[in-house]
Amino acid sequence: MYWFKRLLVTAIWIFIVQTLQAQEHYNTWFRGTLSIPVGKKFKIDNELQHRRQNGFENENMLNENLMFTFRNWVHYQHNEDIKFSLSPFAYFKHYRIIQKHSDETTIPNSEIRFSAAVELQHEILKKFYIVDRSAVEYRIFDNNQADIIRLRNRFGFRYDFTGRLKIGVFDELLFNLSGTTYHHFFDHDRLGLNIEYKLVPNVKFDIGYMHITRLPLNSTTKLNENNLYLNFTYQLKKKNNKTSIPPM
Repeated sequence: MYWFKRLLVTAIWIFIVQTLQAQEHYNTWFRGTLSIPVGKKFKIDNELQHRRQNGFENENMLNENLMFTFRNWVHYQHNEDIKFSLSPFAYFKHYRIIQKHSDETTIPNSEIRFSAAVELQHEILKKFYIVDRSAVEYRIFDNNQADIIRLRNRFGFRYDFTGRLKIGVFDELLFNLSGTTYHHFFDHDRLGLNIEYKLVPNVKFDIGYMHITRLPLNSTTKLNENNLYLNFTYQLKKKNNKTSIPPM
């Protein structure tokens, strides 16, 4: 018990020191999704994503590339409150997070990712929901980095003002279960605000802000990120014009 207390205290101090030393970073994330209903309960999403970041010693969040992504998802809406999702393929092109001048010219690396997730919601008051999403990811890199299994959980609250307008707050924790040292068991934490607005039943925008505390794999110092994001989703209409169950 004594050694466990000492280990716990040491871990807490390491976390505090890393957080105090954390550097600031500024990003913008853009994502477009084409959603295809298949029957009453299935849906296929195809995503394209581009992320930008500030350059060295500036705060211009559109200055440099950060990531390009293509990913597809297969969703199964079990009922109004439970959704299962599987991503059979995702391709990521990662640019180095810019912390020094040489990072701006570092050759990007690639990642193939497979994911599975479950999303839950529960209405606790009229139009007010608790929402939770748990996922596991298997990440394969093209450099010398070992394959990583990562676990993530997002917990939050959502208020549906109308059928078109929803506002939510959330916190998402990500942990590396394998492929890293124990120092990098913590991957990052996302604290965010999201506003969803439907222009028409099959077109919606998500806009929001996330504050991320990240521990990069090539560093022992945490990084604080300020992220603005904009997501656009277009859902193809069914031929029978019946409205499908909307995603959570």
